[in-house]
Amino acid sequence: MTPLPIDPSLTRILDALAAAGALVLVAEPGSGKTTRVPPAIVRQGLGGRVIVLQPRRVAARSTAARIADERGWTLGREVGYHVRFDRRASADTGLVIMTEGILTRRLLADPFLEGVGTVVLDEFHERSLHTDLALALLREVRREVRTDLRIVVMSATLDAEPVARFLDAPVIAVPGRTHPIATAYRDAPRPADPDAVAGAVADALADPADRGHVLVFLPGMAEIRRAQRELGPIAARHDARVLPLHGSLPADEQDAALRPSHQRKIILSTNIAETSLTIDGVTTVIDSGLARVARHDASRGLDRLDLTAISRASADQRAGRAGRTGPGRCIRLWSEQRQALLEPFDEPEIRRVDLGSTLLTLHSWGVGEPGAFGWYEAPEPERIEAAEALLARLGAFDPAARRITPTGERMLALPVHPRLARLLLAAADEGLLHEGAALAALLSEKDVAERRRPAGHRGLSDMLGRLDLLAEAEAARFSPSLKDRGIDPIAARQVAKIRDDLARLASRLDVGRASGLDEAAREEALLKLLILAYPDRVVRRRGAEETGVMVGGRGVRLARESVVREGEFFLALDPREERRQGTLELQVALASAVRLEWLEELVPQSIRRERRVEFDPARERVVAMNRLWYEDILIREDPARPPDGREASRALYEALLPRAGEVFRADPAASAWLARYDFVRLAVPELGWTELADEALAGPLEVLCHGKTRMDEVRQAAKVAYLESLLAPAQVRELDACAPTSVTIPSGRHVRLAYEPGRQPVLAAKLQELFGWPEAPRLARGRVPLLLELLGPNQRPVQVTSDLRSFWATTYHQVRKDLRNRYPKHPWPEDPTTAQAPVRTPRPR
Repeated sequence: MTPLPIDPSLTRILDALAAAGALVLVAEPGSGKTTRVPPAIVRQGLGGRVIVLQPRRVAARSTAARIADERGWTLGREVGYHVRFDRRASADTGLVIMTEGILTRRLLADPFLEGVGTVVLDEFHERSLHTDLALALLREVRREVRTDLRIVVMSATLDAEPVARFLDAPVIAVPGRTHPIATAYRDAPRPADPDAVAGAVADALADPADRGHVLVFLPGMAEIRRAQRELGPIAARHDARVLPLHGSLPADEQDAALRPSHQRKIILSTNIAETSLTIDGVTTVIDSGLARVARHDASRGLDRLDLTAISRASADQRAGRAGRTGPGRCIRLWSEQRQALLEPFDEPEIRRVDLGSTLLTLHSWGVGEPGAFGWYEAPEPERIEAAEALLARLGAFDPAARRITPTGERMLALPVHPRLARLLLAAADEGLLHEGAALAALLSEKDVAERRRPAGHRGLSDMLGRLDLLAEAEAARFSPSLKDRGIDPIAARQVAKIRDDLARLASRLDVGRASGLDEAAREEALLKLLILAYPDRVVRRRGAEETGVMVGGRGVRLARESVVREGEFFLALDPREERRQGTLELQVALASAVRLEWLEELVPQSIRRERRVEFDPARERVVAMNRLWYEDILIREDPARPPDGREASRALYEALLPRAGEVFRADPAASAWLARYDFVRLAVPELGWTELADEALAGPLEVLCHGKTRMDEVRQAAKVAYLESLLAPAQVRELDACAPTSVTIPSGRHVRLAYEPGRQPVLAAKLQELFGWPEAPRLARGRVPLLLELLGPNQRPVQVTSDLRSFWATTYHQVRKDLRNRYPKHPWPEDPTTAQAPVRTPRPR
């Protein structure tokens, strides 16, 4: 075997593992940890089978094959692999490479992990949801029932200390990589653009000193297809092959990109090739620095793919692919300045993806309260709640009993998302397993329809059309000529394989007999299966045939190519967010018709009938309505029998409660009372009166609404008595004493005072009516003088003052001089403080 940097450290690694029972190993890309450490554990004879977990199926198969090649072992005998729908291992295989989901299912079936001595979690830095769950479950098994079980966590780019604390394990760091890697930066404005990629590839191929393969990292299949077209002529000039590599490819096409080749290869890969894959002969990595990352919006129940910049750890992993079998180079299509701004590590999946499958597993494990489970990193409570809500909708979880249901246990036996597992179970029970498996495969894999249908087609479901395309592709044996008919033969072949695998697995469950349905009934039954899988994706159409509102309140726009143009309801099977005229809305290309009677039959727990007594703002009165709801979608609304008095009063009160303050302040008398109260509260603080905020007015409002059904009745009602009910009788007397509503002036007239927030109380009267008053009266136990608005004979203010004594002594004589000639019939005495105020004054002409 070729010596690798990890080899001198193997003895130290094995000794530490034997002593502690757990270990965190950090070693650079290309050091050999994945292919050398697990066989060393087997050779050491620590006891039991060694299981190595890989985040991706292609990496699991490739790692097993490479270990077999290095050791001269037989794949499937000494070393094997086990991934979804593919296994090459026997009961005697000592080293098995598997994906994390396979181990999770093994743990549920056998919590003691009989016969397993060591579990190695490789590439832990990727922090897949399955990896986090596997680590937490393994730690619990080791603590509770298998103290002899050994756990190894490995990665090239890992923050090791948190994992070491979680496992109470030592950390071993192995420096050095197999071969040096030179890194260069090219600041491309659009790093994944075909022109930027083609330029970097052309330069790499033209280097006479380098005849190795080129590995290009791109964010997704769309970018791979565009780059593939652009690179065709360049590859032909250099006698090179352009090969895609991504998770949706069949295994044989993935192997074509991975296997050794004398002809030069340009491999266009998603981040599937980022870790654990050794592609012999790769000497140049070209990195776009981008990845498509799955995210789940728990509040909306929607999945999306975000195009994001990779982390520094991910960039290091990608660069390491160039130094596996010889010196290499990495060309990064971004600047060194941008490199410094990258996040250190990728965001863990547990913070961003749907937790439905994980929560189903935990409840089967016996965890009643997932928030109290021993997570490596716990998800947010709202994400747990959203996942449990979905499982309850699917009939997999009983929220009252806090346990998994028998249906949920059956769903766990199927290695698909709980939605599709529910569809498969229902299909099996209805004798439609083959068709149900086809629907599940079509929904989980790449679309078999390669081009959009012209607008104008109408039908019950876009999925029925996809089933027809799949049948057409099978009849043509997946011929490349299917592209001319708008069918992707590669995607169709993969869908057919997944369908057969799912049907085989589901057939082991307790299934119903053959359906015996005619064609129309069969189609209807298939559409009902979709409702069971997506009960939260029901949309009610809005006016135009292409728009609607989905459960949760999101607006939906149906794509032009969808055939589902009629009917009040449809399912949004593939909602994706798009910005349209500045507004985010959900675009749906795959839809399926829904009928109300189907909802009542299949998900009666989501149908709600209610009689509501409520205030109608448009008519400003209380009305009674009968409503039919599906979840939060209003389906029907009809007038109900008139409400009784108590119902009506309560509805009126509840409608007005949020604006209780507005109701009282809109009434002049009530508003004046509130201003008087506030004046006394501030002017005489020793009374200890509290502020009457809107919340404090709820009680008076409730009494005010009693016996009323219309807003007009509330407006016209006298409200001061309701406000006075907030005070004790002594407080009412204090209010009247400290803030009277009116005062008697020297002319004998009673004048109403004006109270306004933030101002002194105001008295407005003709100047002559105040003759004989030496000074302004004082309120609030003599603390606050009235603000006098002194009016001339024409009722216009001539002075505003709270110091009447000063006005008489100074300003009055100037006012007298100015007004006496204009209003000679009015009295203008020399000494107003001793003059008699007239009972009536002449009107000015």
